[in-house]
Amino acid sequence: ERRVCIYSFDACSRKLSANASGNGTFDGASFLACVQKLSDDLTRPDECATEVEKGCVLVVTKCCEGLTNYVKDRSDAARLRVVAECADALNTIIGDVVREVSYLTNDQSETLETSLSSVVSTLEGEMFDVYLESVKRNVESCARLGLIDSTEGESARTKADEVTPFPPYLAASFLSIVRCRAQVERALREATVRNTEGNGTTYLFLALRTASDGIVENICLELKAKLTRIRPTKADAFASHLQFLINTLKKYLSDETLALASDTRRMLLSKAGAKRHGPEGLSGLENLERLGRVYVMCLNE
Repeated sequence: ERRVCIYSFDACSRKLSANASGNGTFDGASFLACVQKLSDDLTRPDECATEVEKGCVLVVTKCCEGLTNYVKDRSDAARLRVVAECADALNTIIGDVVREVSYLTNDQSETLETSLSSVVSTLEGEMFDVYLESVKRNVESCARLGLIDSTEGESARTKADEVTPFPPYLAASFLSIVRCRAQVERALREATVRNTEGNGTTYLFLALRTASDGIVENICLELKAKLTRIRPTKADAFASHLQFLINTLKKYLSDETLALASDTRRMLLSKAGAKRHGPEGLSGLENLERLGRVYVMCLNE
């Protein structure tokens, strides 16, 4: 009967590995069916507890290796698919299998859940971390102010600013965050919680926090680097832009990023000095909120 356990789990591991590498799925139904069939076939299952536990770990390990192979040469969507499969396994499949094994072996596999969860959590962590790094790179390429020319006349530049419907760098930044939100919602749904966080935080919130922090941080650092080249009236406009970012993304921004944004805004207002006109009457913010209403609607609940 120990040999039966070994053969059964070996066949199951090969099946799940093939499904994982080909379709990017964690076939929990087949895994659970394998354990349930052993419950019917074994007459002395309590004497096969070691083989059952090792077999379950083998199945999960091979399946995770298959999911790793599935992601190779694929996009972020494939990584999020694997994260979703791992999250589903952690939330439902592993618990179902552990309960069945506990019944089969008469509660002799006390460490099984920890062993299986560790294997799946490692893969989930690797894939989601890679995705978040990709998000950082994408938002960094979008959050760029562009050319700041301090030699052009004030009147000509003011007129050009008036006809601009919405600051292009803000539009690109918000679009990158909206794209990130759509990717995560499609793969993981809005309310899926990441168990490894331990505080009820969802995958969506973590992704949006990474994107929002990256956007604001890159904009602030570029503004600080170019502060000496920014005209006073333009500094006033950038201060309004930054306040609009803070108001729109404050739900997702970390304390460190909020502090950086506030410090950068104070520097811009100091640079603007007597040239300040927009923020005093809230006209700058009101105009931004009107023009950027579609982005606010996409990002806020």
